[in-house]
Amino acid sequence: MNNHTVCNDNMGEEACVCAMGYAEDAPPEKSCNLVINYKENPNFQVITVKFKLDENTNIHEVFPETRFKEEIGSSLKEDEDDILILRQGCSDDDSQFIVQFVVKDKESENAELPYEPDDFVDPEKIVNKMKVIGFLTQIADFDVDEIVATEELIPIEGYADNSVLILQAIIVGVIFIICCILGIWVYSRKKNDPEYSDNLQNV
Repeated sequence: MNNHTVCNDNMGEEACVCAMGYAEDAPPEKSCNLVINYKENPNFQVITVKFKLDENTNIHEVFPETRFKEEIGSSLKEDEDDILILRQGCSDDDSQFIVQFVVKDKESENAELPYEPDDFVDPEKIVNKMKVIGFLTQIADFDVDEIVATEELIPIEGYADNSVLILQAIIVGVIFIICCILGIWVYSRKKNDPEYSDNLQNV
């Protein structure tokens, strides 16, 4: 994933970055962690849909979020604008594409950002409905591997290796220290040089 992924793009304040890629550009939106009260609820329960990724997968340049929401909203009798995607990403072995979302509770009309767990329909209920309706095969042309309610959001960051950045920081730190030591040494040497002292007195 080279670019940052924005989910809920047409939903105003709820638009957020649900996956960070390798791009060096600043994310175009706030993190999805700021849409929900993730800081105080790290075990935020969500609906997790895992799609199969193999040579037979219908490849899309981007995940068809609109169609995904339309199909789920239509079948569950939920407004697609109440479906809030919080994560998109691949499994560690790249065998699955993962989408994690929640459905806003109609009784929580006065809910404000960041949302609390109680502002959403119980993910367990949504998962049970999806299984009864028959969402066990395909959604938006993607083959479904598993649908579960989980209390763990996948990492939002890109899978970049930070070891290079750490090494660069160490090198910069070492160079800075060496420069400081050399500066002190040169200053001390000049200070102890009689010619340098005489020149200072003549100024």
